[in-house]
Amino acid sequence: MRVIAGQCKGRVLIGPKGKLIRPTSDRTKEFIFNFLGDYILDIELLDLFAGSGNLSIEALSRGAKFATLVDKSNQAIKLINKNVELTKFSSKSRIVRKDVLNYLSLADKKKLFFGLIFADPPYSDTIYQKILKKIDSCSILREGGLFVLEHSSNSIDSIEFSNLYLLKRKKMGNSTITIYNKMD
Repeated sequence: MRVIAGQCKGRVLIGPKGKLIRPTSDRTKEFIFNFLGDYILDIELLDLFAGSGNLSIEALSRGAKFATLVDKSNQAIKLINKNVELTKFSSKSRIVRKDVLNYLSLADKKKLFFGLIFADPPYSDTIYQKILKKIDSCSILREGGLFVLEHSSNSIDSIEFSNLYLLKRKKMGNSTITIYNKMD
């Protein structure tokens, strides 16, 4: 697991031990960031199920302004802290140990806004549908903002949205990347 581009290009990140944390592959990360292009510049982003911090660190390396990384796992929080320190992005990041759905409710209540949201929930759970509904109904994703969801290729999306519109979907092995745009 490495940083692909930007100021930390080539830096190897600390990977997880065991199978509890599943980092986004370099190939998948490259697809996401090629799609995002310059959109990433000076953006404030939210990384849900942040795991190793891999996606946020890539975004910060490419010019994102600030990243909030959320995960409820102690192991993930320790790993994120190590990788953020390794890349010297401590001042450009906030690490939050909290359940993702609880964080989304709290962020909406506090009127926090993000231009980009990443989510890579466990593949064995249908929590991604709850997250989609929450992001569609609350105001934390700015108008014109992008929501990038990594999910199992076996999952079926049958949710009706009010504010999220499908921009791109790409199957990559067992994973699918689905990118939504927020419109009001």
